[in-house]
Amino acid sequence: MIKNKLTRIIAATALTTAAISGVSIAETGNGTASVEVKNSFDVAQTTPLSFGQIVAIATDLTGGADKATLTVNSDGSTADVIVDGTLASIVSITAGTAGTFTVSGAAPNTVLTIGSISAFKLTDPSGADTKEFDVTNLTTSVVTSGSPFTYDTDATGTLVFNVGATLETDTTGTTASGSEVAIPYENVTFTGTYTVSVDY
Repeated sequence: MIKNKLTRIIAATALTTAAISGVSIAETGNGTASVEVKNSFDVAQTTPLSFGQIVAIATDLTGGADKATLTVNSDGSTADVIVDGTLASIVSITAGTAGTFTVSGAAPNTVLTIGSISAFKLTDPSGADTKEFDVTNLTTSVVTSGSPFTYDTDATGTLVFNVGATLETDTTGTTASGSEVAIPYENVTFTGTYTVSVDY
């Protein structure tokens, strides 16, 4: 009696095992995925573009070509040149400095393009001196790596570059007789702003 019962249990177990082995049993789990888009990065001026301290004389003649120029190159070197005529002049007292910008938070080891920078003017913030300086021929040079206008960030996504430009004296065009007259600038700090664009 006991033997027959044991035989039946073994047989039932064998049948159950056979039945399970023929069935695929699976469980499921859920996963997550994400991507953060960061197209933005920071561009900050760390050193302002400065033409130093100068003695400056403009000319008063509409359309006159008598202009003096002072160039601060993007590598920091300077050159004082009178473009044409004898009345306008610039004499440097203290040397100027190239502007410096730092790009941070960009993709590492990636090419960035620096756009061309438009000319602008330096004016007397108080308006006491109505004469202006033109700032033209803006150029850039990289401090880290790259070729003109196309620069590579370093392993931290940082890029440092300089900005240079040429300062030109004004031709005011207010002399009624039309004769050319030398007009000294006032003792004022002339200021202006410009925009630098940096793109992937």
